[in-house]
Amino acid sequence: MPGPRPSVLFLSSDARRRYAEDILAALALPRGAVIQFRYESKYVVPSLQASIANMSVIGRRAVVAYVADVETAAPFLVPVRFASVADAECAADMVVFRLRMAEYTDLDDYPLTEDDIRTEGRRYLDRLIEVNDDRYYPATGRFPDLHIRDEPQRRPGEETRDDPQHWLGVARRLARHPTFRDSYFIRIDEPVLDRGGPVPFDEQGRLTLSDRQAAKLRVSFFTQSYSDEGEKVLSCATDGTFLKISSDDSYDVELGYDSVEFWLQPVITTFDALARVSVGFSQERPDVPEVNAGFPVLVRRSRTRMLTRVTFSAAGAFLVALPAILGTGFPMYVRVLFAIMGAALLSVSTVVIARGDR
Repeated sequence: MPGPRPSVLFLSSDARRRYAEDILAALALPRGAVIQFRYESKYVVPSLQASIANMSVIGRRAVVAYVADVETAAPFLVPVRFASVADAECAADMVVFRLRMAEYTDLDDYPLTEDDIRTEGRRYLDRLIEVNDDRYYPATGRFPDLHIRDEPQRRPGEETRDDPQHWLGVARRLARHPTFRDSYFIRIDEPVLDRGGPVPFDEQGRLTLSDRQAAKLRVSFFTQSYSDEGEKVLSCATDGTFLKISSDDSYDVELGYDSVEFWLQPVITTFDALARVSVGFSQERPDVPEVNAGFPVLVRRSRTRMLTRVTFSAAGAFLVALPAILGTGFPMYVRVLFAIMGAALLSVSTVVIARGDR
């Protein structure tokens, strides 16, 4: 069955470069990751602010859209992605929403050319303003139906095969606008364990990896206007302390559409640590919005490794002390053998297990 109709609309615009880059990040992040949208309170419909106060907004299904040229006769509007409200708060005259990314919008029935998109944008914004008492609110719970389809919701462990096509459909339409005409769009697949299936994000939008788990991150990219001029690099970066890239951390782009795989390797730690991974393009063009999407990664100390180390340490210490406990009544070679075995276990505990497979 398709997902329920969204009950909240979040618009991000071309008013500032950061707002446009928020749309690129929302399009890029994997399912379950969280992005933050900020609005001045005057741009959030009062009924939505009231639902923030009583926390009823949490969990509501939303749709994120890009809007540009709002004050012109031909505004540009493209629905980008579905989400759910993970958290929301009012701080002074600002309202901050944390949105958990869901599926991409299916725009097969949405206009494709720039002129048709602008015609639809004018029609929709007029209706949006009308249902909000002749006020324009970029964040509202009162909005007309966008008439966009979403894919059937997945069962746990079930793959979504048409996400790439939906993502590409959104990117192609955004690229019709001058803001994104020369931009690169990226899509980060859900991280996958080196040995196993996808790694889910927790309620706070964090990826959790044990310090023994490596994860693969597949990244696809697309641009509408590829050229051979200039150096274009797709890179993956981490803090380098608790989480490292065990593959090449950058990729020289020589095509308009391709995919690449990065490997994330948690570092062996003696405590839980919070790191961050970010993926983005760098074109060194101040006039072109650059995508830089990332998410936090919780690196957990391996409980199994800790238990194994404690066991080996205790057994080693016991065997080292055993010759003294047995006394001189036992043969020397037996006591020496116990001591050697204890020293070996202590070495394994402190050198091999504590430091990991390096």
